[in-house]
Amino acid sequence: MKHRILVVEDDAVFVRPLQRTLESEGYEVRAVTSGEAALDRLREEDFDLVVTDKRLPKMDGMEVVRQIKGGHPDVAVVVMTAHATIESAVEALRLGAVDYLLKPFDLADAVVVIRHAIELQELRLAKGARVRRNQEQFSFDRIVARSASMREVFDLARSVVELDTTVLIEGETGVGKELLARAIHFSGIRRERPFVAVNCAAIPAELFESELFGFRKGAFTGASESRRGVFQHANGGTLLLDEIGEMPLHLQAKLLRVIEERRVTPLGAGHPVEVDVRILASTNRNLHVEVAQGRFRADLFYRLSVMPIRVPALRERPGDIPLLAEHFLEASTRRCKKTVRAIAPAAMLALCRYSWPGNARELENVIERAVIVAKGETILDVSRFLSAGAPERDRVDLALPFHAAKARVVDDFERAYIAGVLEAHGGKVGLAAKHAGLDPKNLSAKAARYGLRKGAAPAPGIPPTRATPAVAPPGRDRTETPIR
Repeated sequence: MKHRILVVEDDAVFVRPLQRTLESEGYEVRAVTSGEAALDRLREEDFDLVVTDKRLPKMDGMEVVRQIKGGHPDVAVVVMTAHATIESAVEALRLGAVDYLLKPFDLADAVVVIRHAIELQELRLAKGARVRRNQEQFSFDRIVARSASMREVFDLARSVVELDTTVLIEGETGVGKELLARAIHFSGIRRERPFVAVNCAAIPAELFESELFGFRKGAFTGASESRRGVFQHANGGTLLLDEIGEMPLHLQAKLLRVIEERRVTPLGAGHPVEVDVRILASTNRNLHVEVAQGRFRADLFYRLSVMPIRVPALRERPGDIPLLAEHFLEASTRRCKKTVRAIAPAAMLALCRYSWPGNARELENVIERAVIVAKGETILDVSRFLSAGAPERDRVDLALPFHAAKARVVDDFERAYIAGVLEAHGGKVGLAAKHAGLDPKNLSAKAARYGLRKGAAPAPGIPPTRATPAVAPPGRDRTETPIR
């Protein structure tokens, strides 16, 4: 599709060659003779660029720029002037113009300026769209977690989004520390600036300093060109130091100085470079223990943990398991192009009873494997994916507070399902048992255990549809992001 250009110029002799030249370059060009006519056209038609003269009858070019950027911010503007001064050029750019042309100008030069203006505006629009997508994808509301403990995490994280406070995010592998860090960044004051995450556990010790702080050409053997470190890449935005507990002890003092002074000195450089970076850090280690045992500097720990946030393990919030399982089911079904629509009650019970040493990341993998091998529209069994390498602590011990909470979640789930399936079949145990794939005596016993009569409604506040295997999981915004 051709880019559309609107030329605002009251000198017809000047407009004609410019219009012909731009049309020969593949642009669609319209011309008007006043600022008022230009604004009318913009209200009726879409244009990618406006090229306006500075001197126009009645409304001058600067006012045209001001009104275009106020009402049509996605339209690029180039100002033409025969009275160019530094002041007028600066004023045009300050109002939002991309560039300016000094009359009389060579038509070939004008084409270059106009092409560059359109390309630059497209880059800005693409960046803006990317920022908006990130803000939507990584907002707290998109994270699939509804437990009370996770609501406390979100409340604490929201309290620092508009600040530059250093945050230390603690939690086991797979709980979603990086996702929470992204939510903090893309909800905060630096949301339109870079977010850079560096995995400290993946960087060889001998490369740590050059990766973090950069280096100059010739700083060491093999340094054939200068390279910026992650601090400079994140300048103006946020730097996540993921698994900070893995950082070599001898570099921690240098990191502390950079955080405090906001300056980095690349290897081989004679002078430091100023950086403006918000620091977020995460760890799956207990840094209190690491400090006590001399593996982590106490001063760095206290500098990083201005606001510590602990993300609970999935086994500590069993009520989130069905929500996450449904989300991962939808995502895996799209990815694998399968028609799996639901998780059978027995399979969901198995998921709820498992303690998830790998947390949400492990749950995602289990659901994807189950979707891949599923033969019909329902996942009937997941036990084979849970048994491999499962530690002994995964056995349910109802004496522990966590497992008591898990048992309540499982009981609520089972009670809701049985009540729903009985209601759906008019209280007929035989039909309900056949639908659920259970023995009628077994279903009757469970109904009696939960105090359900034939055709009884589910307990208040417990929706029966969530566990029903014959239908898809309840509708959910497909852009939600699981915390893992």
